[in-house]
Amino acid sequence: MWVRVLPMAPFYRKLVIIMFHNIVIGKPLVEPWELISNSKEEFEKDDRKDTLFTEERFLPALLVDAGIVKSRSEVKRNKPELCKELIEPDCFWVKWGKQRIWIIVGE
Repeated sequence: MWVRVLPMAPFYRKLVIIMFHNIVIGKPLVEPWELISNSKEEFEKDDRKDTLFTEERFLPALLVDAGIVKSRSEVKRNKPELCKELIEPDCFWVKWGKQRIWIIVGE
């Protein structure tokens, strides 16, 4: 999870949590922009900032890194079926509350 502190007076700082909507793991079989957006230009302009590129393959850790959940134990407690290692190339989405996150697993 990425946290940014806005520059303000020291007595009033506001934390802004950056949440990702797409996760790309490893090197996908096709380009990520082909799965996420309509064109490469649209991906570079709008969707790249909402995409997390990583090598982590444990799904609860990915959800923590993306800012969807606060801890791995929250995933284990509420949705134990999501406690798995992503090894095979795949493309799927995970729904957590009202949020939906696309996960693209590469090699």
